[in-house]
Amino acid sequence: MFTSADDVKVKNQIVQQKLSNLSDHECIGWRQTAQCTPLGERQNENDKNCSAMISHGVSGYCEVRNRRTKEVKKVLAMHCDSLRPRVQFNCNMFQSLLSYSIPSTIYEHDPNFSFTHNQEVLRTRNQLSSTPIPLGNDGIRNETVGQFEISFDRGIVLVIYESALLGVYASVRSLRALGCMLPIEMWYMTSETNVKHPLLQLMIQEFNVYLRVIDDPLATGFYTKLYAIFYSAFDNVLLLDADNFAVRDPSYLFDTHEFLETGAIFWPDFWQPSNTMFNIQKNSYVWEFFGLDYVDMFEQESGQVLINRRMHYKALNILMYYGFSLPRTHQKMRLVWGDKDLFRFAWLKSKSSFYMIPGPPGSAGTKHADYELFCGVTMVQYDPSGRVMFLHRNTEKIRDGNNRTVRRQGVLSQFKRCFGKDVNYGKLFTLKPMSAFPFENLEHDLLRFAAAGADVLRLSGYKNEAQS
Repeated sequence: MFTSADDVKVKNQIVQQKLSNLSDHECIGWRQTAQCTPLGERQNENDKNCSAMISHGVSGYCEVRNRRTKEVKKVLAMHCDSLRPRVQFNCNMFQSLLSYSIPSTIYEHDPNFSFTHNQEVLRTRNQLSSTPIPLGNDGIRNETVGQFEISFDRGIVLVIYESALLGVYASVRSLRALGCMLPIEMWYMTSETNVKHPLLQLMIQEFNVYLRVIDDPLATGFYTKLYAIFYSAFDNVLLLDADNFAVRDPSYLFDTHEFLETGAIFWPDFWQPSNTMFNIQKNSYVWEFFGLDYVDMFEQESGQVLINRRMHYKALNILMYYGFSLPRTHQKMRLVWGDKDLFRFAWLKSKSSFYMIPGPPGSAGTKHADYELFCGVTMVQYDPSGRVMFLHRNTEKIRDGNNRTVRRQGVLSQFKRCFGKDVNYGKLFTLKPMSAFPFENLEHDLLRFAAAGADVLRLSGYKNEAQS
């Protein structure tokens, strides 16, 4: 974007250029400027040709020329901090970079998409009846008569892989113990997960869990979550990371005013433009790349999202464009981290409504016994009313190959990979012991469930390929 970050009076001197026909234009070269702004004084001696690589730390813009009219335009304006360190581009890339966001609002990921078809796929894969439950032979009618075996109105979506199943099992056991009866879809790739895994079979048999297959070769890594949300059988979905644990039954979130009004609730990350790990700030090229106006707000943490899929079908298609259109330039240029901010960007692009939980997340962990140091290993997320809702254990995970905390059933003793260990937290945060919360026993319960899962694996003699 050709707007100065530090001098609004020159805002209209250079405006963002939208080229009507990119193929009519050719690159002239890179034009470098001073003062770390594309509006700075020209530095002709540092100009470069179209194939020369441009890096973080310099400012300027690319010049392109219309082959027919010979008109010269300035595009791809960069401040010194528009790109992250070690990211490069050249001016020959102007067509692909400028055109990326244009098709996003008309993109249709799957022309054959149908909400009903997604529901039938779940029924077929899990061998469920497609007819309502009949009246019993004894003539006694119960509340499930006339209903299907599963309601598709709302449900939980998890993306799983074999090494995470111990933590997933603990999460599902915890949800059911909290009284949550929502059906759960578990999405997996056949190359990563054996459906005969004892814990997976146990969850299917006893805990209202249904399997779904990820069969798109482009759906890998972070993008499996996008795929799962798009093709879920549920109209309203709560997507949870496999290492994210609810402290209470999350079913009520679907009935909150914020969700009913907007159809989407997102949760913030620790970072914001004034303090960002991922360079999402006013000067970042990310805004021009996605065709968005700069927004001063917290970045998004996508360990949990709540979405009304029917209300937000357009935004979901833009989300799939971001995740599945190739090449994934935003990934190569490190403009975003995984799927983290793609949700809010898709909603902003489609001008769709969403509610972002106000204020930053908290952190749960261990206070050093002898020093004023706090080791945060779990991200704490809140509900719209400000109550703790999720504990995202994204540092010290519960996994088959990481049973140290499961065996010890205690708190962490080593200060490694902490959130906040170098911060004098007393001046910035309020520190409360876990015993002050109604979910003080959650960690104990999770470790107990995980230990029970580990026993199931031990008694079954099951070994996954990584262990054998």
